[in-house]
Amino acid sequence: MSGVLRSAEYRLAARRVLRWTAWYTRGLDPAVAGARQDEIASDLHEHARWAEESGIGPDELARAIGGRALRGVPADLAWRAGALQRLDPRLRSVRRIESSLLAVVVTIGLVDAALGTFVAVRLVRALLIGDVAEVPGAAIGAIALGAIALVATFALSGPRQRGWAALLLAVPTALIFTQAAQALYFLSATAVLLVNRVNWWQPATLAVSLALAAVCVTAAMHWLRPAPGTARDIRADASAQHEGVPNA
Repeated sequence: MSGVLRSAEYRLAARRVLRWTAWYTRGLDPAVAGARQDEIASDLHEHARWAEESGIGPDELARAIGGRALRGVPADLAWRAGALQRLDPRLRSVRRIESSLLAVVVTIGLVDAALGTFVAVRLVRALLIGDVAEVPGAAIGAIALGAIALVATFALSGPRQRGWAALLLAVPTALIFTQAAQALYFLSATAVLLVNRVNWWQPATLAVSLALAAVCVTAAMHWLRPAPGTARDIRADASAQHEGVPNA
């Protein structure tokens, strides 16, 4: 039994399944999520024991585990949907708000990163065809801000550092639109025409930048200092309501 359980193939397959389990149990009550993860871990162990007793090798076992995991995805998602439905209504509301806020901040980060990438592409093109003799400082700034935004956006995936990531994202968000506009003035003929014809582009880009940065700061403060009514508070309140109530 130890040969299969200690094999690299089994361990890799098991880690993949457990990562998937941790992902689709995220945001649920820790007791519920932990029970599901323990159930899957136990099932993987029993599968490995059965494989050892049946003379099945590590490679074949790993393929079997991968196949079971793929076939079980619909059932796993259905289980999560059922678990969410059993949550306190207030907790479901908090989850929806959290998801919506995260989606908005991630979108801002992706827009910042895309803008920095666009400036980089235009810069390379302008250098190749000889439109510019040297790199504009605004282009360097826009590309650097886009890179910072991309790092911050990836960091949003971790709940523990999400608040700091949103706060970091506010910095490039507040600056990149103006920097990109100034860079494109040197790199794009269309941008030159737009700047010359639209007199209000500078206050408009500044207003948009500050508004989106304010969203990032607001999200950061929410995630760094959770206010009353968060999921943890609701679970604690629900537990307190049942204290002292005898079981039927």
